Amino acid sequence: RAPRRRKKKLKRAAMVVTKLVNRYLGSMSKVKVADLPGHIHKEYIGPANSWWPRAKERLLQYKTDHIDQGSFTPVKQVMVSVFAMAYLVGLPAELRHLRHEEEMKKAGGHH
Repeated sequence: RAPRRRKKKLKRAAMVVTKLVNRYLGSMSKVKVADLPGHIHKEYIGPANSWWPRAKERLLQYKTDHIDQGSFTPVKQVMVSVFAMAYLVGLPAELRHLRHEEEMKKAGGHH
């Protein structure tokens, strides 16, 4: 069962990536090469004062797609994000500890 679920998840992830790439390439295919930098700036970067409305729109779309549907996806994403942040925050201390341990072994001492 586990390999089947894993295959399903990978297939779903591949479909999402394919959809995003197709959407991106589809929007790019309608633009002339000379107009490409302006198109990228307008569609994906935008003026400095436009980031808040776009972020708000994306959050509302996320709410519609996941939260209003009762999906478990937001919970999983929060769990993974918290894990990743905790790992990244603790990583420097762990590396210092390992480096100190190596130095102690080289010096012949005990930790």
